[in-house]
Amino acid sequence: MDTADRFEYKFLIRRNQRDELLGQLADQLLPDTHGGSDGHYPIISLYFDAPDLRCYWDNWRGIPSRRKLRVRVYGSEDGAIPPTSFIEVKHKADGRGVKRRIQTTLAQALAVTQGAAPDASFSAHDLRIVEEVHRLRTLEQFRPSCVMRYDRHAYFLHLPEEAALGREPLRVTFDHDIAVRFDDLTPTIDDRKFNQYVLPADHCIMEVKGAGAVPYAFASRLSRLQLYPRQFSKYSEGLRITGRHLSLVA
Repeated sequence: MDTADRFEYKFLIRRNQRDELLGQLADQLLPDTHGGSDGHYPIISLYFDAPDLRCYWDNWRGIPSRRKLRVRVYGSEDGAIPPTSFIEVKHKADGRGVKRRIQTTLAQALAVTQGAAPDASFSAHDLRIVEEVHRLRTLEQFRPSCVMRYDRHAYFLHLPEEAALGREPLRVTFDHDIAVRFDDLTPTIDDRKFNQYVLPADHCIMEVKGAGAVPYAFASRLSRLQLYPRQFSKYSEGLRITGRHLSLVA
């Protein structure tokens, strides 16, 4: 599956600002029920990087074209949210993003990113992504770097004027309790083995994702609340907050 030519804006906000925004748009920000009845679900990600932390330093330097590889795991421990795993390659170029991903089992996702051949269930499209993953592993020496967990509240912004033009609703998510670890690099469903948090407890990351442009009415509301986009990488911040980026001189 490809998600092509889309924008993604990130906002570092306090939870009371999130609550104020949700209150003002209660009839327009509706939960994304794909992840659960209330749009709330955990995300576990295994991130990859080169031995010289190229992904971290490319992000820090603002390199306009860069790739990120991760295995992402959705699902709840009690089974209320069915387990789902993806291999994902994100390619960012000049502020726009393309995400290529394969849905598969967690075991198969980990095997492929370790260099194993995929099983017969992979489509021709999936195999092209596998080739890209293997190139990142062999040419860029991508290896597991850390495991991260956060809890997400996901919404779709439904605006009548946008729907009348046939435009898809924006996706707005809030990620909180972002945690990282650098040992035990085997992710599990609803993994909770973390004690290093990336942000203060009263902060979260809001992400606004879509195609085309952010609707003017929504952008104006964010401006009135003094919410402005900024560059932010959960992976890079996880390395920075723990001092892992200092282990190598870029």
